[in-house]
Amino acid sequence: MQNKILIIEDDRELALALKDFFEENALQVWHAASGEEGLTLYYTVKPDLIVLDVMLPLKSGFDVITEIRDKDINLPIIMMTGSEYDENSQVKGFTHGAINYLQKPILPQVLLAQIKNILTVPQDLTQYQIGGITIRIHAQYAEFNTKSRQLREKDIQLLNLLLQRKHQVVYRPFILKQIWRDDHPDKNNLLDGAISRIRSLLKEFPSICIKTVYGEGYRLEEKSSL
Repeated sequence: MQNKILIIEDDRELALALKDFFEENALQVWHAASGEEGLTLYYTVKPDLIVLDVMLPLKSGFDVITEIRDKDINLPIIMMTGSEYDENSQVKGFTHGAINYLQKPILPQVLLAQIKNILTVPQDLTQYQIGGITIRIHAQYAEFNTKSRQLREKDIQLLNLLLQRKHQVVYRPFILKQIWRDDHPDKNNLLDGAISRIRSLLKEFPSICIKTVYGEGYRLEEKSSL
């Protein structure tokens, strides 16, 4: 079955060039020229991946990804921008849940390679490998190799989120929005408590840890990579 790609881009020439190239390489592709049209196609097409421009008419790319992330945490979204490099905008993209944030111009073959690499990883994966440990996520507990450990519901969800994005910074506002459905600062203590409990659990498994990236969020990684 062909993977379905949705391109939300108001630069028609770029969008059609990407669409033609992707279709030549066995992908099904839909194109929307605005944020509103993109959201309509998202609901009807149910794409496997979205390529999303930041600067769009009416609804911006950030508006679009915010609405999608309220409903789907796992859908891969690659954001791209034609503006000059801006670290704050890039951080904003990752905070909103983009899997990558690219600067135009973008070579179609490079973007295609990235898309195919992303789509080879099952998005509903509940088994992970890190630091020589196999971790399986269940509804109320996690298995670390052959050891089962009970966890609270939110702690399970947080561990799964960190594992999905292992070796990447997962930003605090994004975690709060995804796990507690509310990024209000009042929820920070709940997140701090969950991180503390997971860290205590991981003391049994010294090859992996949760690193605090100050002012940003957390990264689950192998200690050998520090």
